[in-house]
Amino acid sequence: MNLPYSDYITPTEFIEALDSPSFTGFLKEVEKSDKPVLSVTLPIAAIDPLAALEINNEYEQQFYWDHPENDISISAAGSIRELKSTGRDRFSDISSQTRFMKQEIDAYTAIKHSMAGPLFLGGYSFSDHNVGNVWKKFGGARFVLPEWMIIRNGKLHLLTLTIDKNSYTPDEIYQEIISRITDFLNLSGKLQNQSIKETSKNSILCTLQSPEDKGRWIKKVEMARKMIASQKFEKIVLARSVEVESRHKPIFTLLTHQLRQRYPECFNFMIQKDSETAFIGATPERLASFRNQIFMTEGLAGSTSRGRSAMEDEILANDLLMSSKDREEHQFVVKAIQENLEPLSEKIDHPNSPQIKKLKNVQHLFTPISASIKKGVQIHDLIRELHPTPAVGGFPREDAVSHIHEIEQLDRGWYAAPIGWFNLNGCGEFAVAIRSALLHKNRATLYAGCGIVSDSDPEKEWKETLLKFKPMMDSLTGAHHHYE
Repeated sequence: MNLPYSDYITPTEFIEALDSPSFTGFLKEVEKSDKPVLSVTLPIAAIDPLAALEINNEYEQQFYWDHPENDISISAAGSIRELKSTGRDRFSDISSQTRFMKQEIDAYTAIKHSMAGPLFLGGYSFSDHNVGNVWKKFGGARFVLPEWMIIRNGKLHLLTLTIDKNSYTPDEIYQEIISRITDFLNLSGKLQNQSIKETSKNSILCTLQSPEDKGRWIKKVEMARKMIASQKFEKIVLARSVEVESRHKPIFTLLTHQLRQRYPECFNFMIQKDSETAFIGATPERLASFRNQIFMTEGLAGSTSRGRSAMEDEILANDLLMSSKDREEHQFVVKAIQENLEPLSEKIDHPNSPQIKKLKNVQHLFTPISASIKKGVQIHDLIRELHPTPAVGGFPREDAVSHIHEIEQLDRGWYAAPIGWFNLNGCGEFAVAIRSALLHKNRATLYAGCGIVSDSDPEKEWKETLLKFKPMMDSLTGAHHHYE
């Protein structure tokens, strides 16, 4: 099986890039430099980044980020450096660690592209600290500079390799780069030797949920409504989790593949901390993308199901647009985002009324928002201002969020928190990690939340959580093949 080459690159061009005077000149400069990290980005032949991750699967830490409709995917593995923090100042902490890292890296890119060069992947926890037994592994904030990364953007494929110079002599550095690049050139050969063996495709998923769960949920929604009635806040988002267990540990990359096929309009992500633990999801909610001082975000709140016919689908969408409860909930979100962005922006734009965003099994009210950002503002400053959005926290934010834990009694970990990537040229993209699951060994914890306002119906909100568990539940039942 030969991999098709993209319109951009042939193997000879790939090798020529390594012999180019600019690259050899760069390596000579690197020998004199005392920066400890070296990063090299080259265009490579087309390969699905997720397939590359499945072949090079010997790494503990692995990442995948994909938005099929936006035509972008990133796979990465290994860890050369980690930026870590916890507590209230974790956003500004990551910002200052990033500035320091910028001084530590010599980077060469054979092609001009906004995503060329070193990239950090990871995320933040929902709360200031991450305390759960399994969640502790992820920390309050963690971003990894990977050993290798493949980015697909349209038809262009880029490979970025990063090495710790302290592990090699100057002569060995060039050899190391060449041998690692050769490994990636040989991926298509490796693919030919893979055979797929199926183990129980529909491994039995046992749901560890008790009949009392529904009663407890209804009590929590009623408690929140009482607080709204006594004017503690106007809206609060409550989440619940459900645990499922299967006979076999799901294969993380396979589960990710299921999600991206089913939800091409979502951000599909996999953050694998070690071979037994990963956080995976397909989220419809973009938190932020930042490029050339232009910042894009969106208000996403208010939801209904999809129709069985085109007419029913249209009626449901119209009802959603006309629903005062959903419009009110959505308006909180847009207003809050605008207020949070104002101090950091020159100008903010958004349409006056929401549109409908249709996903596979649910449709949402949706307002795109863009802002031109003041000079010197970093992506983490913006995330600090936006997190948690009213779609996952509440409104007014401080009043609502301070009561979430006492009502929910749930360890959210990285659920509903900012996850994504950023680079050292001021670009980045983050999503809100909803429609997600924490996987550990053969157990998965799925999360779903609902926005509670004054006239929320607890029974209806219960059904909404069942709808929101569906993407992960369906994908988990199909994620048990393995490779030999």
